[in-house]
Amino acid sequence: MEAITGLAQSKRNGKNESPWVSVFNLCNAAIGAGVLSFPYGFRQTGVVGGLFFTGIIWVIEVFALCLLVRVAEKYNSQSYQQMVLSALGPNMAVLTSLVMLILLYGGGISYLLITGDVFEPVFADLFGESSYLANRRVVILFFAFVVILPLAMKTTLKALKYSSVISIVMLTYLTIALVIIGISSLISKGFPSDILVWRAGQHAFIIIDIVVFAFQCHIQVVPIFAELAEMPKPFFGNGKGPLEERLLDDEVLSQVTSRQRSERVKRMDAVIFVSMSICLIGYCMVGEFGYLIFPDVDSDVLKNFGNANVFMNFARIGMAVVAMVCYPLQSHPARSIVDDAYKAISKAPVHAFSWTRHIVITLIFFVSTLAVALIISDLGTVFSIVGSTGGVMVVFIIPGVLLIRGIYSPPVGYVQQTIDEEEAVKLSTSTRTGSQKCVQIVGGTLIIAFGLLIFSATSYVTATGMIS
Repeated sequence: MEAITGLAQSKRNGKNESPWVSVFNLCNAAIGAGVLSFPYGFRQTGVVGGLFFTGIIWVIEVFALCLLVRVAEKYNSQSYQQMVLSALGPNMAVLTSLVMLILLYGGGISYLLITGDVFEPVFADLFGESSYLANRRVVILFFAFVVILPLAMKTTLKALKYSSVISIVMLTYLTIALVIIGISSLISKGFPSDILVWRAGQHAFIIIDIVVFAFQCHIQVVPIFAELAEMPKPFFGNGKGPLEERLLDDEVLSQVTSRQRSERVKRMDAVIFVSMSICLIGYCMVGEFGYLIFPDVDSDVLKNFGNANVFMNFARIGMAVVAMVCYPLQSHPARSIVDDAYKAISKAPVHAFSWTRHIVITLIFFVSTLAVALIISDLGTVFSIVGSTGGVMVVFIIPGVLLIRGIYSPPVGYVQQTIDEEEAVKLSTSTRTGSQKCVQIVGGTLIIAFGLLIFSATSYVTATGMIS
C-alpha cells in the first residue's frame, strides 16, 4: 500500500508531474551557442550531407538517452555518477565524475565568456566605448551576479522550467528569422551556384563534431528523469487519476506499481523524442538556410550579418541569454558530484541535504568559473579537446559499456537501498539469451567505437587547423 500512497503523493513531495517541464529542461541542456555553427557544418558537407549526418547522430543520441533512462530507472539513480556507481562500480564512477566535472567546469566558463562577448558591444553602444560599463569584465560580473548566480542557487531542475523556455523560444526565433531571410534571398537572387549538395571524407569530421555536442544532454537526462513523477501527466489533458487503494489487493498492487514504473519510462522516452526532435528541426533549418544565405559562412553564422541587422542583433542577444540560463544546468550536476564526494568521504547519509553545503559548493563553482572567465578571453583548443574527451566519455563510452554489460544486470556499486529483495533476486538470476547478448555486445561495441572515432576526428580537426 505504501507504494501507491507514495505515487499519489508525488505532487506534494516536489516531483515534476508535467512532461513539458522535462522537455523544456532537456532542450535547455542541449541547446547552446553551438547551434550557430551548424551553417558552417553544412558548408563542409553540403545541403544533403548536412541533413544526413545530423539525422544519423540524432538517432544515436536518442538511443543513448533512452538507454541511460532505463539504467537510471532500474537503480533509481538521482544523477549520472550515481547511475555509473550502481551499474559499473566505484572505480568507473570516480573516473566518470572527474571527467564530468572538468567538462561541466569548462562549459560554465564558456557560457560566461559568451555573455561577455555578446553584451560588451551592446553596453558600448548604450554607455559609450569609454565607459567602464562597456568593459568586458564589468559586463560579465554584472550578469554573473544579477542573473546567473540566482539561477545557479536553485535546488532542483524543475525550478528552472521558466528560464528553460527561453532556449526553445530563441531557437525558434533564430530558425524563423533565417528561414525568412533565406527564402527572400532565394527569390531575389536565385539558388547560389557555389552551394555543395554532398561531400563526405575528412570534412564530415567537422559537422559530426558540431552535431554530437549540440545534442549533448546526457549528464542532465538522469536528474531530469529522477525529478519526473511516478505518474506523470500526459502531454495533453490531465490523464487518469490513481486507482483507489481500497480496491487493490497485494497481488494487483504489485502489478500496478510495476506498470506505473514502466509508464514513467515510456513518458520519459516521449520527452526525449520530443526534445531531441525540436532540436533536430531547429538545427537542420538553421544549418540549411544559414548556408544558403552565406555559402562562405563563418563558424558563427551571426558574424556574417554584421552589426547592422536588427533581427540578427536580437538573435545574438537571445543566444547570450540562452548561455546564461544554460549555466545552472552545468552547475547543478557539478554540485551533485562534489556533494556525493563529500558524503562518501564524511560518511554522511546519502539523502542528507544541507543548505550550507549547497550554498558553499555553488559559490565555489561560481567563483572559480567566473575568475577564469575574467582572465581568459578565448578558451581556444584546450577546452575543445577537454570538451570532446568528456563528451565522448558520457555520450558514448558509458552507454556503450552499459549496453554490453546488460541493462538488467545485478548492481556492482552502492544502490541507495532502492532495489527490494524480490528485484535483487530477479537481477541475480536473470540471464540474457544468446541473441540478446550478441545484439547488445555488437551494439555497445559500435557505440564505443563511434565515440573513439569522434574523439580521433576532433583531435585531427583541431591539430590540422581545419576549422580555421
